[in-house]
Amino acid sequence: MKLGNRAIVAGAGIGGLAAAAALAPHFTEVLVIDRDTLPDGIAPRLGVGQGVHTHQLLKAGELALERLLPGITDDFGKAGAVSMTVGRDIRVYDFGGWMDDCDAGFAVTSLSRPAYEGVLRKRVAALANVKLQGETPIRRFAVADGRCTGVELEDGSTVTADLVVDSTGLTTPLLKQLADDGHAEFPTEEIRINVAYTTARFRRPEKYRSEETGVFILPSPPENIFGLLLPIEDGQWILSLGRRGGDVPPRDPAAFKDFAKGLVAQDVYERIKDAEVVGDLKTFRKPTATRHLLWDAKKWPDGLLVIGDAMSSVNPTYGQGMTVAACEADALETMLANRAVESVGLDGIAADYFRAAGEISGRAWSLSINSDYVYPQTEGERPANFAMSRAIAATLRKLADDDVEFRVLRYKLVHMIASADALREGQMGIKFFTALQGSMAS
Repeated sequence: MKLGNRAIVAGAGIGGLAAAAALAPHFTEVLVIDRDTLPDGIAPRLGVGQGVHTHQLLKAGELALERLLPGITDDFGKAGAVSMTVGRDIRVYDFGGWMDDCDAGFAVTSLSRPAYEGVLRKRVAALANVKLQGETPIRRFAVADGRCTGVELEDGSTVTADLVVDSTGLTTPLLKQLADDGHAEFPTEEIRINVAYTTARFRRPEKYRSEETGVFILPSPPENIFGLLLPIEDGQWILSLGRRGGDVPPRDPAAFKDFAKGLVAQDVYERIKDAEVVGDLKTFRKPTATRHLLWDAKKWPDGLLVIGDAMSSVNPTYGQGMTVAACEADALETMLANRAVESVGLDGIAADYFRAAGEISGRAWSLSINSDYVYPQTEGERPANFAMSRAIAATLRKLADDDVEFRVLRYKLVHMIASADALREGQMGIKFFTALQGSMAS
């Protein structure tokens, strides 16, 4: 049973493409509209301001995309993705030391953002009832009688739809326009995290050519310089060097390499010091983490859903953005499939979807913001539960040093494939709360 004739997705990034894959089984036609020129192959897009920087598809995001588009992980591999076993091939320095090696039991792919998007765009474009339409700016969402009925384009024409998904990202004006038109009223939370980073791509030197290792250096205060190095397609590394507050890392290649010496651990600098830079260096600033609490909206048009950064945008350092969008799309497909089986149509779908999407994005928000609040460069009063959150994180980190079971769980929590409920259940729960009580008593 089809739930409608046409669905529209505004935005052809990772979230929009994943949403199109979720919608395709349930609508006669799915139209994906974007203001950018959409590349035929793998290339950066002007509308993706952070697109040339380091990205990581966490395991939960990979699994979600695989459910939506079976075989997509193999497609990433054919595009040159490096497969890395988490815990062994990805070295992590945080809380003042290196995580000991282990096999966490799962692997992730590593590609540039344009490559991830290019592979996904090709798969979605191949779906018979999906059409991708670039160079088509949207002016506003069309709403009548409390329901979104389509989109109004910049040329004044209107395209009707039974369901609309907004995946235009945080900086587009569509949600503000929706509120200004009197069709929506919702709270927004904003936290100044004051993060900036510069990214370079390097050709891997011969002695590192067979090494498929990523390095994440996330220091504890007072250190505030971080680095994220990943192997990607074409025998290259992509490296983002950043800091909280203060000056932006340099874009001059020699100065950029010199800046890497400031990392609390030297593994990144040792790898890039003699490596050839590929292309220009780019800088990205992320002053705020922002989310629209649409599940608490006082007024919202039914038939309009929001996905990915358009609803919640956190510190990109933690690599959650693509994964949250993919998981939200996966949840949407499950919801639509259930509605088709139950023959209940689309009425009330916005409220149901925002409850599910809010839970997904909320997990990423909590993980990210609780880490951001550790740094004095993050502005604002800390929440009442902040001390407890940090005690929990520190206890889990200490247990992970001594116990591989906790180490694996920590990686699974980061990759959003495990629930924190594991810390409250069984023998792990007993051991965890005993350690937590001990740390708080000392």
